[in-house]
Amino acid sequence: MSHHEQGTTAETPAWSSDSTESPVRDLTGTTLGDFEVKRLLGRGGMGQVYLATQISLNRPVALKVLHPRYLSKPIYLSRFEAEATAVAKLNHPNIVHVYTLGYVDQVRFIAMEYVEGTNLREYINKKGALDLPLALSIMRQAGQAIGAAGEIGLVHRDIKPENLLLTRKGRAKVADFGLCRDLGADRLHVTQPGTTMGTPLYMSPEQAQGKPLDHRSDLYSLGVTFYHMLSGEPPFRADSAVALALKHVSEQPVSLRVRRPDIPLELERLVLKLMAKSPADRYQSAAEILADLAKIRASLQPTLGSIGDENAISLPRVDEAAKAGSGSGVALAATTATSTLPLVTSRLYRPRTLLLTGMIFVLVGAALGWSARPSDLPGGNLVARRPPGLAIEPRWALIPRQDSAEEQYRYAQLRAVELDLVAAWLAVPGFHSHSPEWMSPAYLQLARRLYCQGDQDRLSAFKAELVAWQVAKTPDQELARIIDCALKLLSKDLDGVIDGMARIAGPDERARAGARDEPNIYDPGLLEFSVEILADALKLASQPGPQASEIKKEKLVGIQNRLISYLRRVQMSEWASRLKPQTE
Repeated sequence: MSHHEQGTTAETPAWSSDSTESPVRDLTGTTLGDFEVKRLLGRGGMGQVYLATQISLNRPVALKVLHPRYLSKPIYLSRFEAEATAVAKLNHPNIVHVYTLGYVDQVRFIAMEYVEGTNLREYINKKGALDLPLALSIMRQAGQAIGAAGEIGLVHRDIKPENLLLTRKGRAKVADFGLCRDLGADRLHVTQPGTTMGTPLYMSPEQAQGKPLDHRSDLYSLGVTFYHMLSGEPPFRADSAVALALKHVSEQPVSLRVRRPDIPLELERLVLKLMAKSPADRYQSAAEILADLAKIRASLQPTLGSIGDENAISLPRVDEAAKAGSGSGVALAATTATSTLPLVTSRLYRPRTLLLTGMIFVLVGAALGWSARPSDLPGGNLVARRPPGLAIEPRWALIPRQDSAEEQYRYAQLRAVELDLVAAWLAVPGFHSHSPEWMSPAYLQLARRLYCQGDQDRLSAFKAELVAWQVAKTPDQELARIIDCALKLLSKDLDGVIDGMARIAGPDERARAGARDEPNIYDPGLLEFSVEILADALKLASQPGPQASEIKKEKLVGIQNRLISYLRRVQMSEWASRLKPQTE
């Protein structure tokens, strides 16, 4: 059985079944571009998974077909495609490879590597806890995958045994990297006590509380997965998702060495450090984990024999009958999390007096934070600080990279063809995210381009990401306000344009009272964009129809005149500052 068949039977937020949805047509026997669909492997809330053949290369692939309801959600769709594009660039041996994105006959799909084998959850269910050599090999390979993704800012958000695929030769591959989750599905599970929900078993405390995530959230989930793999049991169980989230936030797991005495102390410390409640107390990178794993492997070689230098280790067949006590050494005595404290340092232990406070916090965080947690796109952004906008045009990564942010800006300004302008402007923050002095002007040009195209969906998505951006500079925040006015104009909402632009320009009563009329915006490019929008609004107000109004025209002209006055003043100030060194 392939991992695709098994992966879709697990109950997860992303691919859980939804009985309220109408059936989606079976694509078996159809041809989608270069892909001949062979058979259905599984279905879930986000769509269907098919085994297919790529005709041009005559190779098997897994096709993940999105449910039609997501085709009408441009923000979700663009984020989904952007992350898949980012994963495709990884080409890492321990990550399931994304071949291509496709859209044929109203069917949107992702073609991915088809992996023959099983997943870690299925293997544990049939064989129990893993022998140390195999466990250490899988830990190393998973760590390498997480590290490679972290280097480009990808946060998985759903690391768990079901997403760790194992080939017959013991090669481990992380699946579903970068594929966006259905946040609405998470909300459904939170309010259903007794629901068996895969993801909360491995969810980090900060994810359970709806906080911003970075790669350390994946490291926590990896630690929980390692705990499950080594002990044969997940560290926490509960009757509801909320109760389970509470345990992740406030309760320490049972010591691994209580459940499995043959676990080396150093290995237990590694797993528990990954599972620290605070991200600051965990490993800060996959490289740190791999370094400690290498030391543990070296120390165990005299007792376990040669573990081998290669990643892959021969994997026993999962269809063999599970043998009692087959090398696991697991202590099956029932133990509760409150009866035994793990071997951790005192700073990781939270007093029981905080439990009630923690429970209240998590109940609120799980019920509300889950539904409002920020996008991790890329960030999100793929991570919390990933520059906004990259998701609206994934092809930015195909633009030739320049040596500096300024050169990247000049490339978009002077060399990019018209059809690639959106991608070219996004390449500035995409490739040079540490150069805000060039990112902000590129964002302005991007907004003007989308506005001129009348692309409300992408302009709205871009504005939403700008507003949510945690490290936005003042010009970017001001740009978001101007974009809001542009969107109102594209919707022919002249009253909205007037209200928004009046706030940007500031009240003119100050000038009437004799005070100096100071602009709210000092960036000439932003002022020019505002004047451009007002000019278009005046054209709309002058056309016959319900939007025509002399009063509205008068208000628009007044705002436009103030902004033009500001623009001239700012331009004169800039020229004066440039000339000043030459006159001294």
